[in-house]
Amino acid sequence: MASAVARLLFYPTLGYNLLMEKFSSRRWFDRVDDTVILGALPFRSMTAQLVEEENVRGVVTMNQEFETKRFCNSAQEWRAVGVQQLRLSTVDLVGVPTLDDLHRGVAFTLTHRQEGASVYVHCKAGRCRSATVVAAYLIQLHRWTPDEAIQRLKSIRPHILLRSAHRDLLRNFYQEVARYHPPLSNMALSVLRFVRGGLGRTLNSSVSRCVCQQPSRLQSNSSENRPTVRVKDAVAHSQLAEFGEYVAEILPKYVQQVQVTCYSELELMIHPDGIIPVLTFLKDHSNAQFRNMIDLTAVDIPTRQNRFEIVYNLLSLRYNSRVRVKTYTDELTPLDSAVPVHIAANWYEREVWDMFGVFFANHPDLRRILTDYGFEGHPFRKDFPLSGYVEVRYDDELKRVVAEPVELSQEFRKFDLNSPWEVFPAHRETKETPQLESGEPATTPK
Repeated sequence: MASAVARLLFYPTLGYNLLMEKFSSRRWFDRVDDTVILGALPFRSMTAQLVEEENVRGVVTMNQEFETKRFCNSAQEWRAVGVQQLRLSTVDLVGVPTLDDLHRGVAFTLTHRQEGASVYVHCKAGRCRSATVVAAYLIQLHRWTPDEAIQRLKSIRPHILLRSAHRDLLRNFYQEVARYHPPLSNMALSVLRFVRGGLGRTLNSSVSRCVCQQPSRLQSNSSENRPTVRVKDAVAHSQLAEFGEYVAEILPKYVQQVQVTCYSELELMIHPDGIIPVLTFLKDHSNAQFRNMIDLTAVDIPTRQNRFEIVYNLLSLRYNSRVRVKTYTDELTPLDSAVPVHIAANWYEREVWDMFGVFFANHPDLRRILTDYGFEGHPFRKDFPLSGYVEVRYDDELKRVVAEPVELSQEFRKFDLNSPWEVFPAHRETKETPQLESGEPATTPK
C-alpha cells in the first residue's frame, strides 16, 4: 500500500520540488563537508557538473527503481564516467531506511572520503531518506549525537524533514557507534577507516599524499637511483593498533597479544581455547566480517615448548581488510577444528596434519592429503630428515609401486663446499715447457 501511494504521488511531488527550487531559496543540492553532497535527484544533465566540478566519485541512491529509471543515470552509466553507485532502496514519503542501510551508506561514504573524492547522497528531494544517511555519517565521523547532526544539517539545508521514526533510527545508530567504537584519544575514525576503507586504500592514499607534497621531485628531469621502500604510514599503523585493542577488549579471555608488524599488518595472538570464539567474532561482527579464510598454515619452531604456531589468514571482502590470527600447540595437544566456522579450513587442516602432525579435534575427515597411504612421519617438521625414511619405485615383477627403506650411495652422502677447480686441479695447471741445458743451442723449427 505504501509503495503504491508513493508511485501515485511521485510525479506531483517531483514537480513541486522543481517549482520550489526555481521560485524559492531552496537549492537542488548542498555540500555538507569536503566529502558529502546532500541533494535531490541527480538528473542526467547534471552528470558533467557533479563529476568535473564537484569531484563526485560515489553516489548513494535512496530511491526505488521507478523513481530514477527515466531521469537519472543507471549504475552502468555512472560507472562509464568513473562513478560508483550504491542503491539503498527505501519507499518514499513513509519509508525509513534500515539500520544495515545506514551502516552500508556510511561505510561507502567513508571509503570515498579516504580517497579524497566526493559522494552525492540523494533521494527525491534531499529532505528525508538521504538526510538520514548523511546524519548517520556525521554521527560516525564526529561522534555527534543525533540532535547535533540534525542541527548541523538544518544549518546547511534548512528544509530537511526527519520524522520521529528517522530520529529513533539515528538514536539506535548512535548507540551502536558508542558501543562498538568507544572514543579514543586523538581519533576521528578508529575502527571504520581500517575495516571499511581497507589497508590497501589507506596505504595508497598515504602514498598519494606524499607524492602531492613533493611536486618538485616529480617534475625533476634527473633520474634518481633509490631503492623502492614502502612508505611508512603512521595513521594506518595507529588505526590497526586501535582495532586490535578493540578486539582485545571484547575478548579479553582469549586475545593474549596484539601487534602490528613493520608493514602495517595486524596480528592477533590468541589462546588455543579461543580459536572458535575469536574466528566466530571476526566473521559475524558487523564491523569486521572476515568471512573468507585465505590460508591456514603452521610454523615449526622446535626450541619452543609449544613448537607449532598455527596461523589463520582472514579476509573481509566487505571492507577489503585482512587480519592474521595466531595460536600455538605441541606434538600431543589437539586444537579445535575451524571447519564449523570456515568450511575452507577443511583441506587446510588436513594439510597441516599431514605435513606437521598437528591434530584437529572435531574435524569431519582428518586424513593425509599430500603424502601416500601408509606414510610415516610428517615431512615439514624440522627433525624430519631431508632424504626421508623410505623411497618408492615401480616393481616390474609385482606390477605396482613399492616402498623401500631409502638407500643412498656413498658418493651421494659426501658433500663439500669446494669448487670444481679445486677438486680437479689438473684443469688449471699450466703445461710445462722443456728446458734447455747449458751449452745446448736452440733449434729453430723448419
